[in-house]
Amino acid sequence: MGSKMDTPYSERTLEERIETNWKKTIGLMKRGEFSTVVIRAATTVELASNLLIKHEFENNRGLPTHFVENLMVWANGFMGKIDRLLIPIFRGTPNEQSLKEVKKRSKDINDERNNIVHRGQFKAKKTAQKVLEESAYIINELARLSGSQLTVDPVINDEEDDA
Repeated sequence: MGSKMDTPYSERTLEERIETNWKKTIGLMKRGEFSTVVIRAATTVELASNLLIKHEFENNRGLPTHFVENLMVWANGFMGKIDRLLIPIFRGTPNEQSLKEVKKRSKDINDERNNIVHRGQFKAKKTAQKVLEESAYIINELARLSGSQLTVDPVINDEEDDA
């Protein structure tokens, strides 16, 4: 039986990509690559937003995949996807508050990521740990809203192998 690692990344499901990126993020944390942890965690959060977008727009609304892919590019980044796609489509539903909480909790992740990629800052362990915990909450919430069983854990377990 093959593992996910045997499957080329481009052929993995979105859930498998999220799991792969999260495992890589945890491995980076173990190695003390704190700035890279922030970037990889933010990337994994954005992948989780894609999971909810695809579920809602393709499965629940019946929109064609190519159109949804174009919407995700147009929305430009996690904050764009939250502001331009997810909050508007869930406005007035019970999930609107969950998405507003996700947006609120994602602000630090986005700011820390931008400080690294646009300003060249380096991050300390404390910042990386905070981003890891917030990212896990957001990824798990977006997965839950999409009906996925996917969950990630921000706890660093030294026995686990990293990617």
